[in-house]
This record gives sequence, structure tokens and C-alpha cells, in this order.
Amino acid sequence: MLSRAPSPQVVSSATVFNVLSHGKAAFPRILDRIAEARRSIALRAFDWRDDATGQAVGHALLAAGERGVAVKILKDRVGMHYEYFEGNNQSLFHKDIDLRTRLSTWLLMASYGRWGSLAQTPSPLAQALLAHENITVAHEEKRYDHAKVYVFDDEHVILGGMGIGDDFQHENVDFMIDVSGADAASRLADGRVAFDPERTFDYLLHSHEGTADHDTIATQRLRLIGSARHRLTIEMAYIGDAACTEALIQAVERGVQVTLLTAARANVIADLNLHTCAELLSRTGGPSNLRIVLHPRMVHGKAIVGDGEWVDVGSTNFTPLSHGGYEEVDLFCREPGFVRSVEAAIWEDTRDGVEARLPLSYNRLYAQIERAVAAYQARRRAP
Repeated sequence: MLSRAPSPQVVSSATVFNVLSHGKAAFPRILDRIAEARRSIALRAFDWRDDATGQAVGHALLAAGERGVAVKILKDRVGMHYEYFEGNNQSLFHKDIDLRTRLSTWLLMASYGRWGSLAQTPSPLAQALLAHENITVAHEEKRYDHAKVYVFDDEHVILGGMGIGDDFQHENVDFMIDVSGADAASRLADGRVAFDPERTFDYLLHSHEGTADHDTIATQRLRLIGSARHRLTIEMAYIGDAACTEALIQAVERGVQVTLLTAARANVIADLNLHTCAELLSRTGGPSNLRIVLHPRMVHGKAIVGDGEWVDVGSTNFTPLSHGGYEEVDLFCREPGFVRSVEAAIWEDTRDGVEARLPLSYNRLYAQIERAVAAYQARRRAP
């Protein structure tokens, strides 16, 4: 089921949390927040397609600039490679393709077995955004920023796993989270503060450089997974990080009920995903406390719920690239009502899937190639 209304608002003191499950709930809220903004909008984007959804967001931001709102867009140049071979193959901002970009994109397409188009149609909307006096667009840098974050008037934050495009709005299984209130944005604006899991909510500001307390993204997540006593409910787009796989195996072996939802065939690293699912099943013996559900649609969400007590939801995958190369932003929260809402949304998504059983069918050679590409990207922060 792709269309679902937002969950009831969950309030913690002055902060309100709202689960926006799937794009048909998320993008209307994003457009409403843009329309309501009066002072400032800050946006971090990895994927931004030149399609109906991408243009709707762009036109809304242009209208905000017209009414005097200060708009800042950080569009990562790394994401352009994926814009060329996913969705409608059109990038909103990255229309000029030099030889090095062309070669890198061809290599990625060959590695993933996905073929797109490097023929780009000019975008008057992109040019209008770039030229507007109230809109700042940084789109020529390789920031290695995989985060999907919107901040409105320093009072409202929307974050999660969705890029900007028709596939994110209409096809993918994914989450965005709307956080509102006096302190919704203040912790995020503090920069690389030390993650504090004892807070009711905090932002995991994942970086290849680590956070202020020198914890890396992998350290933070492994600690959370290792703390689970009863159950882990996970929706994850991309898997394959060896340390995460080991942590999940250990959780199963200590009796934790582990439920993992991922795509039956992911848009990229599909064979590595299935190889990792097969490894989890084979190494644990496929016990009753391990349930891997393969969804017929692309699962692009990234959420972990531990013991029904905490949730980590955002842009971060179980991959070496997320854990070693990219900038990421997740929300960590202990608010009971919100945790229940996220876990219920994951369980609802599993209803459309099929439980994985050995043997799983995948291309072992492609799985090896995908693992090598992911390791190279994480080490070199490529493409």
C-alpha cells in the first residue's frame, strides 16, 4: 500500500513528531511547509530529478524566494550520477556532463546493470532558481552529502530517506519525519555535537569524520543494535556492511526477534542485498526469531526500532558507503508514541512482502562487483 495518511501527531514537551510514510504523505507536507515559511528555508538534497515532483518542489521554492524568504539549497553533485540512470534520467541541476562525469556514470551503470541516458534537456526552472537574489544554490561541489533534510524558519525539520522525484513520491516504500517545535531545529543547527542516546530525541549527525565525541556512524549504530534485548524491527534500503551483518547475526543468536524488510530487487546493489540476506539466513540457520521480508517495490526507507523503546530513522543505510563515505542525518527518538508509530508503519509495509527462504536467487558475480564498488566508494569517497 503506497498511500497512507500521516500518523497522529506525537508530542514530547514542546516537540511534535509526525511520521510521513510514503511519498504521497511526505511531499504534500513538504510543499505545505515551503508555502508556510516566512523567513528561511534550508535544504540538503542528494537526488533531485527534473520531473513533475522535482519541478513542483522547485517552483514552490521559487515562489518562496519571490515572497522574500531566504532559501539555501545544498545539492550534492555526487547524486547526479544516479539521476542519469534512475527515474526519468533527468537531473534538475546537472545538465552539463563533462568527460570524467560521463565515464564515471558509465562505470556505475555497468557495475549495477542499470542503463539510463546522458542526454539532458535544459531546465528553465533550474536557471531561475540559480539566478534568484533570495535563493542560494550550491550544486557544483562533491559534498558527499547523502542527507535529505529540510529546515523551515528554524522551527520545523523534515528529514528521512526520500530524494526529490516521482519515484520517491509514487513508487518507493520510504519514510520522512516531520519534527516541529521550539527545539526541533536547534540541536541540528549546533553542528557536530556529540550524539546523546539518553535524550528523548537527538540527531545522529553522521559523518566520515565522526562526530564531536569521535564516534563514527558505524560505532553509534552498532552500539544501538547491540543494546537490543527483545526485538529489532528494521526497514532498510541497502545492506551489505559486514559489521552490521555480524551485529544482526549476534542479535539473532542471543534470542532477539529480528525482522528485516528490504526490496526483493533493489534499484542498485540488488545482488549484494540478496547475498547479505542469504548470509543472514545461512549463518543463523534461519531460526524462528529471524524474519526477512522481501517487498515487490523498491524499499528506500532506513529505519531501525529497538525493543519498541527507540527508533533511528533517516538517510543512513547498512552499507560501507553510508558508514564510511557519506554525510548522513538521522533522527533518534525515545518518545513512546512516535516509536510505536514508526514500528507500526514498518509492520504494515511487511504485509505486502514475501518472507525470504533459502536458496535465494541472485548473481554472485554481480554481488562481488557491487561489494568491491561499495568498498572503493567508501574508501575514496567516490564516484
